Amino acid sequence: MKNLIIVLHMLLIFTACTNNKGSHDDDLKDSYAAILKENDSLKKILSTLQDTTDRIEEQIETIAQPAKNRTGKGRHPITLQWISWDKPGYVDVMPLEDGWYTILGSQTSDNGNDYLKIDGKIRRVSTKELEFNGTIETLVSSNNQGEVCVKEGKQIFLAKGNRKYFRLQNMTNCEGGMLVDYVDIYPGSSSLLN
Repeated sequence: MKNLIIVLHMLLIFTACTNNKGSHDDDLKDSYAAILKENDSLKKILSTLQDTTDRIEEQIETIAQPAKNRTGKGRHPITLQWISWDKPGYVDVMPLEDGWYTILGSQTSDNGNDYLKIDGKIRRVSTKELEFNGTIETLVSSNNQGEVCVKEGKQIFLAKGNRKYFRLQNMTNCEGGMLVDYVDIYPGSSSLLN
């Protein structure tokens, strides 16, 4: 496309230079103004084409997702940073209807005292966003005076930047202050996140 713009510019300049009608300087100014206008139009077209291409690629990816796992059911790693990123727990997902999946699972510490539990339904809103509705329960003995922290209702998980995992956006621990919980769901064997 850039080569086309350059060729058009050269053609307009050549035409302007060989034109014997009227003032040579005025013709060059008019040709230059026309080239700038054409260049701006081509830039807008290129930008629109890129936006359209990006949207089409995202739609193709979304359509292709179910083909990876026809049933949609599967297992995904899940972690709470207070327990471990290296030893994840797992959630099982089963398709419902209208793009929703049931999600049920947990992560437990090695000593069995700390845990993360999730139970509800979840759906993919976009390539970077999941909507969850249900209950997320955490118990970490060193947080919230060792009491259970429960988050209920609608929650959002996002995959920001180049991340391949989805992080719960309601990060504030029930203890409050600056204490946050990183609840992360990772790609697995279902079509939900892959």
